[in-house]
Amino acid sequence: MASSDTHLGWDPKTLNHPDRPSGFGCLWRHTITDNGGWSSHPCNHMSNGYKVSLRERSALYNKDHQKIARRMRLVGENFGMSGKAMKRIWKRFPVSENSERKLTLSDFLQQARQSLKWLSRGPEGWHIGAKHLNPVPNHPLKKGNRPQFQPRQNDVQGGYGAFYPYEHNYHHLIPVGAVEEWVIGKGASGSPSRSELVVKLILISRWNIHNEKNMMLLPQQEFEAFIVGLPAHCPWGIPSHSAYQSSLKDRLRQLRSKLDRAIREKKHPKDLKADILADLNSLSETLLEQVKTMGAGVKLTAADV
Repeated sequence: MASSDTHLGWDPKTLNHPDRPSGFGCLWRHTITDNGGWSSHPCNHMSNGYKVSLRERSALYNKDHQKIARRMRLVGENFGMSGKAMKRIWKRFPVSENSERKLTLSDFLQQARQSLKWLSRGPEGWHIGAKHLNPVPNHPLKKGNRPQFQPRQNDVQGGYGAFYPYEHNYHHLIPVGAVEEWVIGKGASGSPSRSELVVKLILISRWNIHNEKNMMLLPQQEFEAFIVGLPAHCPWGIPSHSAYQSSLKDRLRQLRSKLDRAIREKKHPKDLKADILADLNSLSETLLEQVKTMGAGVKLTAADV
């Protein structure tokens, strides 16, 4: 099998394709071990998310967060949280009443105190791509002065990690799990053969679930998300964004039905490529705009697609 063809194959146990893609897309969540091309690998969702956020969406992340935090009365002049501010935060985010997690106020504020340390450094304290700020993390990469939010690969390459300057995540707007459940699934007859054909049609279209349009940088915890003005990805103790993912069910099933019909009609993959790319890219773009307007500081809610 030629190297460029191996991206059409996968290991059902690990959902991993056996080679670096060349001319094909990707639907799988997998580890990238190609150190030399790690940051440019088309399946590196973190690197892709960082690049598009830095290049095209920096206005979302480079606000005057110091001013915002003061205006919300969340911090004092020294960026410490008063007892009153803590109570207001706890009242707004009643995590102790959430059956998905059992957290104390101390748990909830632990990460916030660390992120406020980085915010106190100046107007660029939480800005994407900013570097050479003082202090920097006490970390093996310290002397590298790596840009904020840059993904970390190892001690030599990449940034400080997902905790800096506040805990964050590179979110798939169309999640891998949603595609696995409602696009791949199983054929109507219960046989996996129809699903394998659906997968190949998408891969041949060259749609990569890790592409820049399908990625979005989000704060992980409610406190920072409240200040940044975006929803929180999967806050402490909440393992998934189930309401958000479930809201994509009907839209993705429509795509599956379209592909099933194309298979029955024996359409050539080349005739479907443009439609597949247009459908999936359009959904990513719609979801990006919806996530931008979701409630600040609350976990991801259902999308209207």
